[in-house]
Amino acid sequence: MKRDESRRHYRWSLVLGFVLFPAPAFALLITLSFQSIAGSVPLTGAGSSNATLNFGSVSAFEPLNTGVTRTSGALSYTLSTQFGVRSTHLLPLLSPNYTLRARLLSAQPLTWRIDGVTMSTSQATIATSQPYGPVVPHTVAFVVPFSQPAGAVNTVLEITAIAN
Repeated sequence: MKRDESRRHYRWSLVLGFVLFPAPAFALLITLSFQSIAGSVPLTGAGSSNATLNFGSVSAFEPLNTGVTRTSGALSYTLSTQFGVRSTHLLPLLSPNYTLRARLLSAQPLTWRIDGVTMSTSQATIATSQPYGPVVPHTVAFVVPFSQPAGAVNTVLEITAIAN
């Protein structure tokens, strides 16, 4: 009779193990924070998972805030700056690196890009095989038609680290 109880206990432990540690749960062990990059626009909330970039007033010809780069084309100009992402994993042996994905939380009239990848309200892969630990710089940019009046531009980007 003891032998039968022992088997039941063993089976229960296996089931409990799968319930408590399914593969997607390992993703919960990832942390992501945004960091300021020297020479770029400083982040408000740097070091946290919720940060803000302030490009200042958007204009085709007026002076720009420190850290903002403007590139002009025939019909539009692009403003850009860098931000850093640091991701850590509590169990790095389970995941050697991560994939960075991003999306706009709402549709926007301007074209937004991260590392050259055009953003939409659907998730887009920004980078794969990103290392845990160091701050990895990324470029955020948006394209403004010359017909757009100068002024404030607001958007919200959701950036996610997914364990590989």
